[in-house]
Formats: sequence, structure tokens, C-alpha cells
Amino acid sequence: MPGIIRQSSEIVEKQLIKFPVGLGAIKSVVLDGNDFPFVDGIRNVIPKGTILKYSATLPDKMTEYRGTGRIEGILKENVDLAARSTAGSEPAPMLFFGVVFNTPAVVGFTQYISALVSSMPTCKFE
Repeated sequence: MPGIIRQSSEIVEKQLIKFPVGLGAIKSVVLDGNDFPFVDGIRNVIPKGTILKYSATLPDKMTEYRGTGRIEGILKENVDLAARSTAGSEPAPMLFFGVVFNTPAVVGFTQYISALVSSMPTCKFE
């Protein structure tokens, strides 16, 4: 008789923004799901606070900033690609203007601090 295998995961939520933002600071974007590798082959949760830029191959979609290109904003909430993804694309909310960010919640903040500050001059990082 085969055994039952169960898998589970846990996401630790950190507060991304320090102060409430108006609707003008949230932009609806499309993530390039093909650019985010699936960890276990089944699902991939992109964490809120991920720094985003336009994709070099698909200029109408967003991808994770990895040190090249221009930062456009920061992902506002977790996005589960496997559960809702359609043809490698996924809509998501992005914060980009006049936001005060909680720096420990921004993915890669210490690595990309200078690029963040120069690309998002209307935002504060505390």
C-alpha cells in the first residue's frame, strides 16, 4: 500500500508599506510568468516586495529586477503563478509613486539600494 505524502509551505508576511497609499500609487501590471522559475515544478509564489522592471524580451510585461534595466516599482502583494497563471502571464498590483516602504520587506533592498533610490525618487525607504 503506497504511503500518503503531504507537502506544505509557509509564507512569513512582513508589512511592505509604512503608511497608507492613495489609489494613484498602485499600477496594474502583467508579470512575465516564464521569467520566474518554479521551485518545485508545481507552483511559484512571487513574494510581495519583489522589485520589478520591464522584461527585455517582452516589453509589455514585468519581471524581477536583477541589477540591470530600470526599476519601475515594487510588487504590492504575493502572486501565486501556478494557481492563476494564464499562458505565462499574471496580472499584479505594483507600487511605484509616493510610497513609504518598510525596507526589510523589500526583496533585495540592501543589494539594490542605490538603484531603488535613483529610480523611485518620489518614494521613501525607511
